[in-house]
Amino acid sequence: MTAHRRRVPRGAAPAMAFALAGVLTVALAQESVLAGFVGVTGSSANKVTAAASFCTTPGNETKTATADSFVQQGSPSSVSGGSATYLVVTPQAGAAHRMYLRFDLPNVPARCDVSGATLEVYAESQVAGRTLGAYRVAPTPVWTEATLNWTNKPLGVSPAQTVVMPNTDQYVSWTVTSLVQDMYALGNNGFVVQDQDETGPGAWQQFRSRSMASPPLLKVFWS
Repeated sequence: MTAHRRRVPRGAAPAMAFALAGVLTVALAQESVLAGFVGVTGSSANKVTAAASFCTTPGNETKTATADSFVQQGSPSSVSGGSATYLVVTPQAGAAHRMYLRFDLPNVPARCDVSGATLEVYAESQVAGRTLGAYRVAPTPVWTEATLNWTNKPLGVSPAQTVVMPNTDQYVSWTVTSLVQDMYALGNNGFVVQDQDETGPGAWQQFRSRSMASPPLLKVFWS
């Protein structure tokens, strides 16, 4: 008996190979495959590098005031820092009080930038509804608790960051991100907090100094 060979039509072989590949692909897709990626190749052009400006250690730190005081317009040579239990802010025309605070700034890691900062001072005997502004203090003259008074005080040089006073004793918080960024760049002589209207009647407001529980705080964030 003569064997008959079955002829495969021209073009059928590639089609069959494609079909088999499809079956194989489906089979492989149903299996779990573990693989590892190694970032090394024989080509020097294939490299992955981190940007030089990338912050590898984002974080934050809270600092307690290292100096605080207040000055009195009605008693321009009086010195109140160092021993004062309370810091005072009043808007009384001709007798205004302003409080000064300074903090040691945290060391921000290389390639990181200050992304947030808050100034927090505990209000006690506050006047609800008054608007108080926090300012960055000019780098000179440098003030100290032992010498600061109304006559020699440095002035606020930044736009005011404001809060409206609450009606209960609590920490009051100012967002001072841009002020702290400028302190790193231009020098740190602290903050001054004052009433936004110093032409009105007296409205005595007290804040706890660094010598008390719940002292003034500066929280700095970087990323």
